[in-house]
Amino acid sequence: MTEATARLRVVAPPELAAGFGLGGATVHAVESASRAAETVDALIAEGERGVIAVYGPWLDDFDRTRRDQLEESVAPVVVAVPSGLVAEAGAARRARLAGLLQRAVGYHITFEEGGT
Repeated sequence: MTEATARLRVVAPPELAAGFGLGGATVHAVESASRAAETVDALIAEGERGVIAVYGPWLDDFDRTRRDQLEESVAPVVVAVPSGLVAEAGAARRARLAGLLQRAVGYHITFEEGGT
């Protein structure tokens, strides 16, 4: 896959998949952390060079060595998708999203104070 065709892939539970799909991501709906790990490995083996976002609680369940390898990867960039179970204050949410985007695209992106 070339830089021009890099895209966002999301590996998440089926109940979150539709929302990511509506946002334009290529979604891989899986049922468990072990299936998520298999899916991430398959995407990397296929030559994925974009961003792979993995449901955070599942990424936390990957073995430590695997998580370390993924954290060091620059192509693809693997990031955690927060579970969405804990309500975050606006500023904390913006800061978390900005950090994820900065790691994924390499630029610092800011959000307007009134944005969500």
